[in-house]
Amino acid sequence: MAKSKSKAAKRASQTAKTRAATKTATVADAPSAPITPPLAENAPIQSTGAVAASSVATDGEVSGSVAKVAQTGTTLSSGALAAPSPAPGNTGDAHGAQKGAAGGGNSAPAATSQQRKLTVHRGGVPSDNLFTRAVAAHRAGRLDEAITLYGAILRTRPDQPDILNNLGVALRRSKQFDAAMVAYRRSAALRPENAGLWSNMGNCLREMMRFDEARSAHEQSLLRDANDKSHLFNAGLVYRDLNRFAEAIDYFNRALAIDPNYTEALWDRSLAYLALGQYEAGWKAYEVRRRLADNPIRPLPGVPEWDGKGDLRGKTLLLRAEQGFGDMIQFARFIPLVAKKAAHVIVECRKEMLGIMQTVPGVGQVVEKGVTPPKFDLHAPLLSLPYLLDIGARDLFSASASPYISAPRKMTLAGIPGDIALKVGIIWAGKLNPRDRSCPLEKFMGLMGMPGAAFFSFQIDDRRADIANLGASAFIHDLGDRIGDFGDSAALMSEMDLIITIDSAPAHLAGALGLPVWMLQLFTTDWRWMVDRTDSPWYPTMRIYRQQQPNNWDAPFAALQQDFETLLTARKGAVKNS
Repeated sequence: MAKSKSKAAKRASQTAKTRAATKTATVADAPSAPITPPLAENAPIQSTGAVAASSVATDGEVSGSVAKVAQTGTTLSSGALAAPSPAPGNTGDAHGAQKGAAGGGNSAPAATSQQRKLTVHRGGVPSDNLFTRAVAAHRAGRLDEAITLYGAILRTRPDQPDILNNLGVALRRSKQFDAAMVAYRRSAALRPENAGLWSNMGNCLREMMRFDEARSAHEQSLLRDANDKSHLFNAGLVYRDLNRFAEAIDYFNRALAIDPNYTEALWDRSLAYLALGQYEAGWKAYEVRRRLADNPIRPLPGVPEWDGKGDLRGKTLLLRAEQGFGDMIQFARFIPLVAKKAAHVIVECRKEMLGIMQTVPGVGQVVEKGVTPPKFDLHAPLLSLPYLLDIGARDLFSASASPYISAPRKMTLAGIPGDIALKVGIIWAGKLNPRDRSCPLEKFMGLMGMPGAAFFSFQIDDRRADIANLGASAFIHDLGDRIGDFGDSAALMSEMDLIITIDSAPAHLAGALGLPVWMLQLFTTDWRWMVDRTDSPWYPTMRIYRQQQPNNWDAPFAALQQDFETLLTARKGAVKNS
């Protein structure tokens, strides 16, 4: 009996030591952040390729709107594995894994999420080493490896809520949404009180465009913890993607009440202001993009930045490049306004844009980004001009009233039959980030059944192959080999009667050229196209066809086809009577 008591005491002592060795794990997958302990994806990360695109936005734990997109916070768990219940008569040895914070993001800057604490017990099991390796792979961005290692652990020890949470984060980041949801739901069943897990689940559902379910998941998160800025921010992103910007702003404001310097919330709030046409607040708030990790504006020591108030008479002003092609074209309309104040304006841009930017009124000189510019007195980012010039709705209307870009050269089309009444340029695919705005070429082919129209592809990427793959080479002229830069695109667009395009840089170019442009818009709008409008304050010649449901092009193409048939009939009648 004494011997038995001695053994029991020894076991109790070992248990106490094991508990003492237990580590507290804190995790937060913050914007372009690292990897940490058992939380949830609730730290923003954002957009757009270009940042301004909301499309600098940021979406998901690695996304966003510059466009970026908007970013979302994700919480990872990197505590040690929970020990299984010991078999009768056995006591598990204690050992554990290092915890770290996992994150990432292709636009938004690193942010520190509110840390949560969770006690995790370290059981003496070989798979603990797998967990250490899995977290290291996850942190390094080797998602396939991390997913494989998490899976190896869960196949033998399926009741690990933190591992399931991490697996969900990795799967979501790999765009394997259905599998991510399985992981999140299993984790929630095991640890339903984890607010961060529910926020992660809401992020995944939002990215799947299952918005009602996403809202419900975020409500569950906020019921458990309404004081986490990332949870509030993530909930706001659902309303942003539903184009309910006023409600999104309310959530962003609640997050900012907790942390006034919360970059991702400030960024997405600025885009929401602009989407609502609240330009005074929007342009000022838009300056926060300078803090986004994927929108660096390199310092220019010794040369002051123009603050919008200093006298520019007799001065040379350098306007600096940032964000994407479309953003540069869009904001170039403000160059003539500042050129009236300065003696000389130098515009910095990427090589592909040199030709068209030289045609903007008021531009004295263009210089390729990355090349040392000529001597200048002051500088400013091009996308800061609306703020510096205090642009309101009337000013925007005035600056947009006339074309402000022209083709730098002349290019002609050959071999076009004389009975063609309508020459139509088409663009159906673009970059995939911050979100894929592409539309299947098959939808465009529905326009090609009526004689009298000729179609010209302005695609310059591997999606040119769609034409041959669909057997459409007889119906679409591929101009891709003739396009080397935006100057070539502008010249060939100028030969068109109509441009039909997805939301893309060519849409901006056609609008800046003053050409009729019909743009196909996703259900989740970009800030610049506002909400529930078929026109645009940015481009008077633009008509917008919007998805009425996520991932469904039927409604916009039905409306577009009807308008197209009306236009083609009128043009054919005009040709016949001429």
